[in-house]
Amino acid sequence: MNQTSTLTDTSASSHRQYPWLIAVSGLLILITINGLTTSSLSVFDEVIQQEFHLTRSVLKSRETVTYAVSALFILLSGWLIDRVGVKKLLLTGLTLMALALGGYGFARNLTDLYVLHVLLGLAYVSAGSVAVVILVSSWFQEKRGLALGLTLAGTSLGSALFPPILTSLIHTHGWREAFHWLTFVPLVLLVYTAVVVYSTPEAAGMQPYGQRTTEKSLVKTGKMYAEALRTPLFWLIALCGFLSFLGIVGLVSNLFLQLRSVGFDSGQAAWTLSLYFTLALVGKFLISWISDLVSVYPLFTGCLLGLMVGAVGLASLTPSLIIPSVGLAALSWGGVFTLYNVLIVRSFGLKAAGKINGTISLFENCGSLLGPLVMGWLFETSGSYQQPLYLTAGVFGLTAFLSLFFFRRVPKAYVS
Repeated sequence: MNQTSTLTDTSASSHRQYPWLIAVSGLLILITINGLTTSSLSVFDEVIQQEFHLTRSVLKSRETVTYAVSALFILLSGWLIDRVGVKKLLLTGLTLMALALGGYGFARNLTDLYVLHVLLGLAYVSAGSVAVVILVSSWFQEKRGLALGLTLAGTSLGSALFPPILTSLIHTHGWREAFHWLTFVPLVLLVYTAVVVYSTPEAAGMQPYGQRTTEKSLVKTGKMYAEALRTPLFWLIALCGFLSFLGIVGLVSNLFLQLRSVGFDSGQAAWTLSLYFTLALVGKFLISWISDLVSVYPLFTGCLLGLMVGAVGLASLTPSLIIPSVGLAALSWGGVFTLYNVLIVRSFGLKAAGKINGTISLFENCGSLLGPLVMGWLFETSGSYQQPLYLTAGVFGLTAFLSLFFFRRVPKAYVS
């Protein structure tokens, strides 16, 4: 009898711990996918620009290709998540990531670079934050904000860890061999995900963290896709997503080059970029924890105002303000990024989360697509990053103003 009781207690403890293993698994996936499809690769910009003799705007157009592909396929990925499950999308994304990184070291011309960024875009849309947010949300009834904060910290942690490592590899082995070494990261994670990760608690014979036995499955609660589209809140969130991603991706994708233009050497610029993503990580975890305790909506507006002030500080080009401004922007963006995902799930539930999150991510990806291109073009037009950064601050201010209308459009939340 005692042995049976012990086995039961052990099984129950394992079931309580497994959702947190899923959250950590999501963290590892985002460290890899986000860390190696977005800003970390900017440390290669100078050597690639020199080798292929590219202008600044053409150089940054590689990132535009990544976000264009993401925007084109994000709705399809959302539909596939709802139809075939999130795990298959994660495995597909990690496979594409390995192919892209392995191929980068053999690139010979601009066309090759564009093809590789198509693969990076497909990897990003298959195994990026939309898929991982849905994965982790389905495993948590309680502590969802904290779990998402832990997981979404990966979007910054990868970008904090990789720049110094990549800079060192470039200096010691050259940029092509650096990409060859990177290929092993998604390959190892691919095997891990295949063995450890389940799309839902039901698929593993478990229950979400904090859910009672009699409660309805989390993946069956919430608004249908058509219902969500008819709510003003949905379109407000989508518009704010477009504007905020337009501003932040344009800013961060050019941050390394901006720092170089004001006198930072490559090591200092890489360190500052790493600092940005480290503090963004802290912001994601801290703000997500706070979101379990207070209303998401005023917290979201406050973070947008922090982004605006940080952009103004960077636009001043005052040396003493650079690091504090980077820090404020990083903490604020960490909060904004996490709160988008928290408020979407709280407002619309998980029943059609793939299509709902996918559609909103379409707007975010359109902003991400245009951000680097617009910032690069404005730099070439004005000869400085000052004017583009002041305009970016204005975009953040407009987004903060629009977010005030969330208060009037808040539906009854579907989840705690």
